[in-house]
Amino acid sequence: MAQGFRNIKSFTPVEEAVAALLQHLRPFQEYERLPVLEAVGRVAAKPVHSPRNAPPYDASHMDGFAVNHQDLKAASLENPIHLRLVGSATPGPRTAYTLKHGEAVRILTGAYLPEGADAVVPQEEVSVEDGLVKISRPVSAYEYVDRRGFDIREGEVVVQKGEMLRPPKLVFLAHLGVWEVEVVRRPVVGLLAVGDELTDNPHETQIGKIFNTHTHIIQHMLTQSGAKTKYMGVIPDNLDAVGRAIAEGLQSSDMLITIAGSSVGDRDVSSRFLRDYGADIFIHGLRLQPGRVGGLALVRGKPLIMLPGLIMSTLNVFMFTAYPVLRYMMGMEPRIYARRVRAELSEEVRFRKYLDFKKVVWVKLVEEDEHVKCMPVPGESSGMSIPAKTDGFIVAGPAVEKIEAGKQVWVNIPPY
Repeated sequence: MAQGFRNIKSFTPVEEAVAALLQHLRPFQEYERLPVLEAVGRVAAKPVHSPRNAPPYDASHMDGFAVNHQDLKAASLENPIHLRLVGSATPGPRTAYTLKHGEAVRILTGAYLPEGADAVVPQEEVSVEDGLVKISRPVSAYEYVDRRGFDIREGEVVVQKGEMLRPPKLVFLAHLGVWEVEVVRRPVVGLLAVGDELTDNPHETQIGKIFNTHTHIIQHMLTQSGAKTKYMGVIPDNLDAVGRAIAEGLQSSDMLITIAGSSVGDRDVSSRFLRDYGADIFIHGLRLQPGRVGGLALVRGKPLIMLPGLIMSTLNVFMFTAYPVLRYMMGMEPRIYARRVRAELSEEVRFRKYLDFKKVVWVKLVEEDEHVKCMPVPGESSGMSIPAKTDGFIVAGPAVEKIEAGKQVWVNIPPY
């Protein structure tokens, strides 16, 4: 098989290629402090512990009346208990009043119970007349009370080191009074596309140029992954021009990604340049289908990823190489998915070629009768509609000839 690909003498298992690269890299040790609500999508540099209990005091779960349950042990419909209404408690600072026996305080949901109170009677269960609260049943201690620290305890870990920060977590930190968070520096990823036929100008598509679509989707995925993209434009199929762009990209970025130019044709100049450039590591040809003509390199201590030009190969090589490397650089687990879900395969998938490769099938997730199923979306590597129709991908290992319908599989979700 390898003889059919000029300049690719062998195909390397993609996990081995990535492992070889990671051996020469180290996670970033450069951090910065950000206002907590400006840290969306950033990676935590160290654990964050809760500075307090939440809630800090027992709080009411209902609108009603704060009482001491001991006062109501004998209450019944026949012999209701009357408590003297002595004040009110609203969300905010805790009232300084200490409840005495025989008293009740009007309380709203979320307000802290006054000292001496240990239960709440919902407002619909009582009546108030002449400053007396009439209650016709006993209550249990802490009935309708959110206990101090039930949500989180002081000192408990809220954020793990290496965790990507999402809005709900950051809002929770603000709720706890954490106003700044230390995050890993965002990697700068140089991104360039190679090809005389490509353009970033939509008007030039009217004269036969091809719009540079792949760069836009990769740029978005880089942003969602926590990186900062330095777009270097479309580079012509010229060995010197590509060489200058690669040298500049490596100089000004933490990682460089090239799109197209990685195959074995006369115009695939990215792989030709890197083969002769003297890289510390140069792996061209991956046991990944689609994506077998992709590759990676280590040049002067910096990773370079070569994405093929056909869209499904572009996405596969990004997810299996660039994405785990980028995660590792930011101190996260180097995995091939942003998240994943378990689903039932709706129909059989059979493989007829590249059986000794890792095979990738893109699928659409569908909910049917409370079950999550995934439907394979077939097509060629150049099929631009496939990413638009699918939600993620499943993986079949080497020597797997088919995946049977009904099998539970992991659907890997990209960082869209």
